[in-house]
Amino acid sequence: MSLGLRSCSFGYARTVYYRLYAKDGPIRSNNPIYSNNPFISRTRPIFVPPPRNALSVKRYLCKIEGFSGPTSSTLLFESLSSKTAVEESFRLAVREYSGPGISEDDPMVLVVGVEDAEKRSASTARTEGLPEAELREPRCVYYRLYDENGVLASKTAFDLEDSSLGLIKTRFIPPPQTVSSLSFLVMKAESIVARTVQLFKDMDGEVPMTDNDYLPLEAQVYPGHDKDDPIMIVCSQENEGRAGTPPREDEAVVGPLDPGLPKQLRGGTTWNPHKTSQADWLPFEKGEIMYTDGIKTSSFILGGLTPYTGYIAMNSAGRKGFVHDG
Repeated sequence: MSLGLRSCSFGYARTVYYRLYAKDGPIRSNNPIYSNNPFISRTRPIFVPPPRNALSVKRYLCKIEGFSGPTSSTLLFESLSSKTAVEESFRLAVREYSGPGISEDDPMVLVVGVEDAEKRSASTARTEGLPEAELREPRCVYYRLYDENGVLASKTAFDLEDSSLGLIKTRFIPPPQTVSSLSFLVMKAESIVARTVQLFKDMDGEVPMTDNDYLPLEAQVYPGHDKDDPIMIVCSQENEGRAGTPPREDEAVVGPLDPGLPKQLRGGTTWNPHKTSQADWLPFEKGEIMYTDGIKTSSFILGGLTPYTGYIAMNSAGRKGFVHDG
């Protein structure tokens, strides 16, 4: 990797934008800069102690984001499109106006291990009073899901008339954005366990893509950019998991994966708070899997004086609300 220290004039007003990821998708920042986008943040290079190499930056970002510190799984990339992580001794030109993290569209990226993310300190992030980001039409990788016998219903389906067509937003895919990275994210979104998958570039593909194939997701055209020409994903049949099971007629189709809710909750009993007009609490069935960010919060039952602890979660119908942790 032929990288060297860039040299040019710099100013103290320089801001470095960054994003956080684990292998299985993006992580919310403890220091959000927008009320409607918790995944992008920024800091000042003058806060990073010298020498301002990759290791110094990793240590500093881990500190302000609630991680215990960089581990062997912690990687730093100069941008989302970087193909390789930066070596720890590499001096980063974070104080130069042409250096990494110059804009929120091209941020630096810190990737931590899944276990490191799970051990992370509880977030204290507050979004009240923050400005709203200008939301753009998301860029997506469209894919069609199969097993060896035919099409399967995708959990990220967005068209009720085409349940095998799913999508993953490109910003959800951590660097290096390879076929392996996309496969891992799709397997998580589809709850594919103890199976193998093969990805074909398009409908006419005869040879599967390899894990190390790089996906040029910043380009105008890339594999799966068009929903009429999606990537083809074929699962083996090693396990009869829920992945690919067609939804029941009375079961809502779950929308695209929300990477901000990576942790699972299982309903210990059937709960219908709406019978007591508690509209902000989430109904769920016994055994139902819900998803949460794992951050503790609290809520009151109408007329009650004692707050209940719990989580904000999403149920199988894609509805969000409060779930009491009891």
